[in-house]
Amino acid sequence: MVVIVDGKFEIKFVDGLDERLKCPICKSIFDEPWQTSCGHRFCRNCLELLFGSENPRCPVDNEPLSISQSFRDKCCEREVLDVHCFCRFNEKGCDWKGEFRRLELHEGSCQYGDMKCQACCETMERRHLKAHREHDCISRVVTCTYCGCEVRHSNMKDHLNVCLKIPTQYILNCGEEGIPKDAMEELVTTHCPKAEHLCPFSIHGCAFKGARKIIDQHVAIGIESHLEMINLSSHECAEKSKQMEERICHLEKENTGLKHQLQNQAEQVAVARQNILTQQSKMCMIENSIIEQKRITEKLLDDLKLAEATRSNGSITLTQMEEIMNTLREHEKDVSSLHGEVIRLKSSPASPKGASDYRKNSGVSLTREYERRLDRNEHQLALHDIQLSDQDMQIQMLEATSYNGTYIWKIDRYSLRFQEAVAGKTPSIYSPPFYVGRFGYKVCARLYPNGDGNGKGTHISMFFVVMRGEYDALLPWPFLQKVHFRLIDQERIRDANEAFRPEPNSTSFKRPTSDMNLASGCPTFISHMELRQGGYIRNDTMFIKTTVDTCGLQGNIC
Repeated sequence: MVVIVDGKFEIKFVDGLDERLKCPICKSIFDEPWQTSCGHRFCRNCLELLFGSENPRCPVDNEPLSISQSFRDKCCEREVLDVHCFCRFNEKGCDWKGEFRRLELHEGSCQYGDMKCQACCETMERRHLKAHREHDCISRVVTCTYCGCEVRHSNMKDHLNVCLKIPTQYILNCGEEGIPKDAMEELVTTHCPKAEHLCPFSIHGCAFKGARKIIDQHVAIGIESHLEMINLSSHECAEKSKQMEERICHLEKENTGLKHQLQNQAEQVAVARQNILTQQSKMCMIENSIIEQKRITEKLLDDLKLAEATRSNGSITLTQMEEIMNTLREHEKDVSSLHGEVIRLKSSPASPKGASDYRKNSGVSLTREYERRLDRNEHQLALHDIQLSDQDMQIQMLEATSYNGTYIWKIDRYSLRFQEAVAGKTPSIYSPPFYVGRFGYKVCARLYPNGDGNGKGTHISMFFVVMRGEYDALLPWPFLQKVHFRLIDQERIRDANEAFRPEPNSTSFKRPTSDMNLASGCPTFISHMELRQGGYIRNDTMFIKTTVDTCGLQGNIC
C-alpha cells in the first residue's frame, strides 16, 4: 500500500493497509482518528473541516454530527501505530522497516534523509553532510598556507590580499626573492644595497640621498662640510635652549602668581559663603518677628474697632483708649525698625566682587519671592518626573524588543480577549514589534481569537505583518523569509506549529508605504476544540513563538 505524506514522499506498508484504517474523507491512513456519534472515524483535520460547515453531516451515512458527542479514538490510533511500514526514503536506498509509530524516530537519524548545512544553508542527504562540511562547504574553515591563520574558504581571496606573510616581488631587483610583506620594510631600511637612504648628517641639514655605497663615499669626502653643518646646528640648538629656559622661567613665575591669586580667591569665597549663611539666618529671624508683629498689630486693630464700637455705650474710658493707642504705636515702631534692618541686610555686600546682590524691599516681599521660586522648582520637578517616566517606558520597550527574528508573545486575559472578539468589539490584537536583524526588517504578529476568513468561528487565526522600518532602503524586497508560528503547550506535551513562505507577488510582502502592510498567514492555525483540550492556556495566559528564518540574510542585512 502507498500513501502520500506531506506531498513529498510515499510511505509503503509491508502488508498493505487495511481499509478500516483509512479516513473516508482524505482516503489516507488516519492522522489522530476521532469517532463521531454515528460510529464512523475521521482524521482530526478532516473532522474539523466538517464542523466548519453550517450543518455538519457524516459523509458516510449522512447523519448529523456534534462536537460534544465526538471523541478521540485511542484504540484505533494504537492499531494505526502498530502497522508495519518502510522508510519514506526506501527508494533512495534505506532498508529500514518497522512499526508506523517508530517511523518519525527513525527518520530523525536516517542517513538518506535531507539535512541543511548550518553554515551555507545547502540541503543534502545526511550521509553526505560530513564530507560536504570538510571539502565542499563555502563556509568551511581552511588554513592559510603562508601565515597559518584559520579563514573561511569564501573569504580566502580577501585574506590573501592582506596576508603579511605572502611572498611579494621586490621592485629594486637586488637578488632577494620570496620576501613576505611584513619583512619588506626591514629589508629596504637595513639590508638592501640598492635601497635609497638619507645622509647620516641629514638631521644637521645635509639633503644628500643615495644607495648605501654612495652614502659611504659621500660621508668620506664630505667631512669638512659636515663639521660646518654640525657647528651651525650646535649654535642654533644652544640659542633655542636659551630661549626655552627663559620661557620656562617666565611660566614658573606666572604659575606662582596664579596659585597665590587662586588661594586668595578661595579664602574670599569661604568668607563670603559664611557671611551669606549668617545673613540668611538673621533674615529668617526677622521675617518670623515681622509675622508675629503683624499678628499682634491686627489683634490691636480689632481691639480698637471694638473699643470704638462700644465707646458710644459708655463701656470704656478715655484712659483705656489711650493705653491701647500707645501700645499700637510701639508695635508700629518695632515693625518699622524690623523693616529697616531687613533693608540694611539686603543692601549690604554679602561677598566680594562677583557674589549675588539681594535687592528686595522687605522681608515679606523676600518671602513671596522664595515662594515663587519654590513653585517654579516644584513645576520643573514635575516636568522632570514626567520625562523620566516616558524615558523609563521607552527603555522597557527597548529591553523587550527582539533583534534576532524570534519573539515569544505573552497573551494574558485571553478569555476576555476571546469574548471581545466574539462580540466584534476587538476582532484582533497585535504583538509588540520586533526585528529580523539589528538593522533588518521590522515585523509583528496579529492574532484573531475568534478566527478570520476560513477559520472564523472555529479556529484561532495567526497572521504575520511587515511594518515600515528605519532601514527599509537597505533591505532586499519583497520579503521572502519563511515564517514559523508555534503555540506553546505549557504542559510540554505537544506544541501547535504552522509555517508558510511568503508569495513574492503578494502586496503583503512588498516594501511598506504605510505604517504596516496587510497581514498574511494561517487563518486555521488551531481549532477552538483542540485549544480547549490541550495545555495551551494556563492561568488565562498563552504563549505564541514567532520565528523568521534568517537563512540567506547575513550578507544582505547591514
